[in-house]
Amino acid sequence: MTATMSPGGQFLERTRAVTNVLGPATVVTSLLFYFGYVATTARFRYFGVYLSLMNQSLQDMMLYGVEALYPPLIAVSIVGLLALAVHTGVRLLLVSEAKDDITGWIGVFVTLLGCLALARGVVGMLVPHISRTETIALTPLCLGVGAVGLTYGSWLLRRITIRRDRRRFRNAPEDADPPTRSAVADWLASTACIRLCRYAIAWTTLLVIASAFWTANSFAAAYGLGRALDDADSLPRRPEIVLYTKEPLRDLPAGASGTRLTPSAGSQLQYRYRGLRLLVQANDHLFLVPAHWTTPGGRTLVVPYDNTVHLELVPS
Repeated sequence: MTATMSPGGQFLERTRAVTNVLGPATVVTSLLFYFGYVATTARFRYFGVYLSLMNQSLQDMMLYGVEALYPPLIAVSIVGLLALAVHTGVRLLLVSEAKDDITGWIGVFVTLLGCLALARGVVGMLVPHISRTETIALTPLCLGVGAVGLTYGSWLLRRITIRRDRRRFRNAPEDADPPTRSAVADWLASTACIRLCRYAIAWTTLLVIASAFWTANSFAAAYGLGRALDDADSLPRRPEIVLYTKEPLRDLPAGASGTRLTPSAGSQLQYRYRGLRLLVQANDHLFLVPAHWTTPGGRTLVVPYDNTVHLELVPS
């Protein structure tokens, strides 16, 4: 006998299926847009151009986000594999009680390392000058790694302490008085400590997620700046833009030159400008820069791309 699902149940099943598909897709799209926005902002801000002038589309932002996410995803995959290998080795050590001393020293080392890293991350977060001048994303990495190290080391020490106390009871001679139970081990095995460990894991997870976003944000900004430096280095090799305009352009950047043309019949273009390169075309505007970009002092020309201008490309 085949059970027939009610209309309400069918609706819930379809809603759940759509949510399972759209949920991850929405998250991925949002991440790509966000990181693309950060990378693109840093890239064009180097040339003094703000995204509000460019009006980039969602597709453009997602494309920038894809290229900015490749290196972090590879780094996360490598770190995850290394962490899995280390944890597997630690689990093998935990199998043998004879190696509790080694495992205990590993727990002490990881805990101390986590405390130092976490302290460094807190200092970098409280002192803005440090986070602005440090290596890319060092502060958020220290926060995330420190929290994980402190939690993992504490978990190891808790396991070893409880097991040593139980082994002491198990190995006690039968004709001797039973050993006194360790108050520390007794508390570590209690329900209150287990609940506290769960809270610690939850807060560690939250801190790791926040530090991961902070790290990716810092990397996206650095990646965008790196792309800007590549753009500036490649400007001399790009085709020269010969720009003809109806009205004169003011405040030409260094390296660009303008010439007033002899009036001709049927032409309203009276000025010619050379020494320019196209940075980007967006929002019906041309963003033009000199062939040799200098900072500070560089200037970007924003010219409407309509019937009042004419372009010629001259290969470099």
